[in-house]
Amino acid sequence: MNERILLVDDDYSLLNTLKRNLSFDFEVTTCESGPEALACIKKSEPFSVIMVDMRMPGMEGIEVIQKARQIAPNSVYLMLTGNQDLTTAMEAVNEGQVFRFLNKPCQMSDIKAAINAGIKQHDLITSKEELLKKTFAGAISVLVEIIEYVDDPLVNTDDILQSAEAMLVESKVASDWRIPLTSRLMVAGVPLLDLGQRETLASAAITSDEHRQVVKEVFSISSQLIKQIPRLEPIAELLDRMGTTDVTNAKCNNDDDKIAQVILLSYYQSLLKRRGDEGDVAQSEIEDRFPDLDNQLTEHVRLSNDAQPQPTIESIPTSELLTGMTVAEDVRMPNGLLLIASGRKLSPPMVTRLRNLVGLESVAVEIPAKHSKQVAAV
Repeated sequence: MNERILLVDDDYSLLNTLKRNLSFDFEVTTCESGPEALACIKKSEPFSVIMVDMRMPGMEGIEVIQKARQIAPNSVYLMLTGNQDLTTAMEAVNEGQVFRFLNKPCQMSDIKAAINAGIKQHDLITSKEELLKKTFAGAISVLVEIIEYVDDPLVNTDDILQSAEAMLVESKVASDWRIPLTSRLMVAGVPLLDLGQRETLASAAITSDEHRQVVKEVFSISSQLIKQIPRLEPIAELLDRMGTTDVTNAKCNNDDDKIAQVILLSYYQSLLKRRGDEGDVAQSEIEDRFPDLDNQLTEHVRLSNDAQPQPTIESIPTSELLTGMTVAEDVRMPNGLLLIASGRKLSPPMVTRLRNLVGLESVAVEIPAKHSKQVAAV
């Protein structure tokens, strides 16, 4: 629980009194003006509660809170007011700017109760964010790992995520919690395709009507599955966007359309890479699939498709395999069943299974030239 609070008031005597009484229960920081408070918020660890006096010279409390919210949106804001400010204070509460207001003069017990309520509210806000960013992300990573392990969808979601985040930075579009979850959950529909659809996904030209239809079907199935999970509706909405022609046949100015376009573009890059299409061939296929792609993303694709130094291929004993190594050749069971496809990065469960597989003594992996000696010496 974060019990760090910030008190902002131009009355030095009142600040000292508050700090002296509240320091027994909370970690208290004080500031005597709005600009000082904003500077403190920028450079400090997050505050759970920020209590601001309504009337201060230079910058009044409402303005301080409005600017502070841009820096610390998860902090909970309280306001100290006088009788003459009640209407303004109530408007601030009703508009969601302020969690509670306290009317001067105010009992210390009331201030403590309001701060404790603010801390509980802050915990609710941050726990929701924690749930979306970590708990969901961890559970989804396990789900996608199973999908990729059992039914290789010919894409690498790690590569998709890395490429998408890089392109969003170049496009000056803010990344958020949806990007990693969408990049992974987009393959959730693959196991529900029939054999013919999987073959189309694996080998048909990405510009063909057949391939476009299968890709749209994958995203549709994934979206339907995800809509059953509370709070993941924004992921389903992105997947629905990715299945439309708006993100492939037009320039995307809307941020959500741009995010959908970038993730879809990253998907195709990963797919073509897994197929072995590189250089001008991959560039031409991407340009045909995205005829109105803006110059910045076209250049990104061109640079990523330029010939890269080929990694060294080494046969590593299974006992020395490490998480994160990239498999250079298909690993198959003794009966010929594909176990791990070439190009897949090893996860901890994969490493454990390969080490325990009877009859498998070594695995061919990709070793970047600059790391060859280090890995060979492991």
